[in-house]
Amino acid sequence: MLAEIATMGTVFTLTVDEDSQLLAVWNDLVDEVTHELERIDDTFSTYRVNSEVSRFRRGGGVVHSEDFDEVLVLCEVARELTDGYFDPWAVPGGYDPSGLVKGWAGERALALLVDAGANEAVVNAGGDIAIHATNPVNIAIRHPDEADRVCGVVQSTTGVATSGLYERGCHIVNPFGDELSAVAATVVGAPLYLADAFATALIAGGDEVLAEMARQGQFRGCYITPDLIMHAIPGTLVDIDAG
Repeated sequence: MLAEIATMGTVFTLTVDEDSQLLAVWNDLVDEVTHELERIDDTFSTYRVNSEVSRFRRGGGVVHSEDFDEVLVLCEVARELTDGYFDPWAVPGGYDPSGLVKGWAGERALALLVDAGANEAVVNAGGDIAIHATNPVNIAIRHPDEADRVCGVVQSTTGVATSGLYERGCHIVNPFGDELSAVAATVVGAPLYLADAFATALIAGGDEVLAEMARQGQFRGCYITPDLIMHAIPGTLVDIDAG
């Protein structure tokens, strides 16, 4: 079963196994996920003038919701883990957690499917993919310049985050003022919100971030430079023809 939800500036695709017990409640479940994602967008959208993030960026003295405070803390953790290459406070206009929130929202949506009884489920949040599966799921990495071309495949039972300049243009900044190191990045592992943050950080920091990821050992990942050279942690890419 499959459903698509247009929200948060992208499309969330929900997929559960065809043998799922959820058929009788599927429409209601999709409505529940839609409501949750729209609530998250109401909180974190930088395009909605009355969202909590927009009021925070304007310096509004408002009481924050639990979700807002949770994401604020997660952004601080992600900034530290990425050696500052993911920094929601360094973007134009002030604090913008978008580079983490999409993965966080994808995991929230996946949790609703799993809690409802889905044995196998995938939520694709516009390229940030939350996975609940027994066997690894193949995820193709699209070529930065050719949308219909694949330049690699990764596998995961938990999550895959992507970041790139090919959809929204140059929306990522290097917090240290240098040129961006990559045009696309993919990170494999969980939690997805941290994978999402690391994918953004790889665009900015390239080899420095990749080395830190390898040192920490929690995620695998790769990035593609502007001259279309791929750099990867060993074991990130899989040969699906080899089984």
